Amino acid sequence: MVLILGFIAYNSYQRSSPPTFTETLSGTITVDPLAYRYLTITVPSGASDPILSIYFIAQGGARNDIRCFVIDETNFINWQNGHPAFILYDSGQVSTAKGQISLPGPGTYYIVFDNTFSVFSSKTVNYSITLKYTYQR
Repeated sequence: MVLILGFIAYNSYQRSSPPTFTETLSGTITVDPLAYRYLTITVPSGASDPILSIYFIAQGGARNDIRCFVIDETNFINWQNGHPAFILYDSGQVSTAKGQISLPGPGTYYIVFDNTFSVFSSKTVNYSITLKYTYQR
């Protein structure tokens, strides 16, 4: 009897838990010297607990390095215009990095590959980005 009640309780919990969604982007991007390139990720309205996972490897130039950061839409506009901006994740100048970022909630986010520090060398970046979130009904 206890086993049957446990099974019913577990089954109703499984049906009531919100679904989890996963979106993955992967590819290669070339970033010119003194420039940056970005990818846009949108966390839909109603999504909760968004987690962004980033993995990348940079090649090019003497140090094979790039800077990667994640920023929301408002702060991205400020950053583009040379104003102070709050950055959610910053890899620093590295050849490779792996990061996991808890995003604050629904909205538009930018994954920026920044090569503005390099005067002469283009960088080729291989990346894999995964966004996971639950969706409240």
